[in-house]
Amino acid sequence: MSVSPHPVPLIYRITFNWVEPLFATAGALQAYMFPRDLQEITMPSIKYSPVLQPLFTQCTGSWLLLAFNDAVTLRATRDIIIWRLILAGGLLSDFFYTLSLLEDRGPARFWNPMAWDMNDWITMIMTLVPMAIKLACVAGVGFGKSRKSKTQ
Repeated sequence: MSVSPHPVPLIYRITFNWVEPLFATAGALQAYMFPRDLQEITMPSIKYSPVLQPLFTQCTGSWLLLAFNDAVTLRATRDIIIWRLILAGGLLSDFFYTLSLLEDRGPARFWNPMAWDMNDWITMIMTLVPMAIKLACVAGVGFGKSRKSKTQ
């Protein structure tokens, strides 16, 4: 009995089963255990205050949910529709996270890579590259002519 090839392209499986869950888990741990550091990196215009910890705890839960869905739920299925739906939900989260970066930095800095510092570069690359790959997957790029669901 031969195993059929996985219907989800390898780039998506590597990105969403390995890379993004690692980033999301690392971000969740940082949000919960080192919120001051995370705030300095992602929201440098806001002064850290311990009273913000509940917001970082919420962020921790959200990022762990994203990591779980990518690393566990997506591995449990070969159904392209399920992959695209889960990643569409992640895309909503990415959109609002990116919007928070824009709000913190302001449009003049956000849209000008020449104005970015090292933290900006790392944050933007770790956010925008997986987001672009996620958008491509949700749009069906790379699935060939037939984008219909294929189950295990």
